[in-house]
Amino acid sequence: GRLRHERVAKPGRDRHGPEPAGNTGIAGAARFVAPMRLILLAMLFSPALVAQTKLLRFPDLYGDRVVFTHGGDLWQAPLAGGTAVRLTAAKGVELFAKYSPDGKWLAFTGQLDGDEQVYVVPSEGGEPQRLTSYPARGPLPDRWGYDHQVYGWTPDGTAVLFRSLEQSWTPAAGRLFTVALPQHRPQHGALPVPLPMPVAGAGDFAPDGQRIVHAPLFRDFRTWKRYEGGWATDLFVFDPRTGVADNVTAHPR
Repeated sequence: GRLRHERVAKPGRDRHGPEPAGNTGIAGAARFVAPMRLILLAMLFSPALVAQTKLLRFPDLYGDRVVFTHGGDLWQAPLAGGTAVRLTAAKGVELFAKYSPDGKWLAFTGQLDGDEQVYVVPSEGGEPQRLTSYPARGPLPDRWGYDHQVYGWTPDGTAVLFRSLEQSWTPAAGRLFTVALPQHRPQHGALPVPLPMPVAGAGDFAPDGQRIVHAPLFRDFRTWKRYEGGWATDLFVFDPRTGVADNVTAHPR
């Protein structure tokens, strides 16, 4: 007689029953992929996703405004949200922007002329003015950040506070300096003035300008958590009038 072909039943499936609905063959895969493409395209062009801007770095606030670095340039936007305005557009990067005490100026570290130097620009936009000229050390490894890093202003707004490697033989031994704005150079001079502490990382002035809080070690770009080794730095309040530095964070971390 004739040869009879019979379909072999797979475990858990009725030999004479219909194919299950979730077919995993080529046709089933095609039916699955097509809707997923539509979903992904809808997500890609969703207004909520298109409006997102990520990697905003080094923000500083003044009143209802915020300045930050995005894409290597400085941007300013309303703190409550709204349109961001780009303030710089140089080939290098502009970082660490800080508002002056009256909000009229922004000091920042920039690579407008090649290496990192200290600049100021009107907070509403304009032509940046370079304040330093000593050749920057670098490019530095990521953990050492940037030379001529801006930290803020003197309380009277006449000079910019920054950290420089100008007088150091190693990136670990940087020092804090101030440099006057061009309009205040007749009173304060044009060259950077070192602060009394021979070595310092981050720092800032007290509101009255009489004392300085600083960290002797530079750890701005370290990624340690709960670190208790030799680089677990403390904060000191230094009084230039007496030469005394008080440790205000004398604890294990």
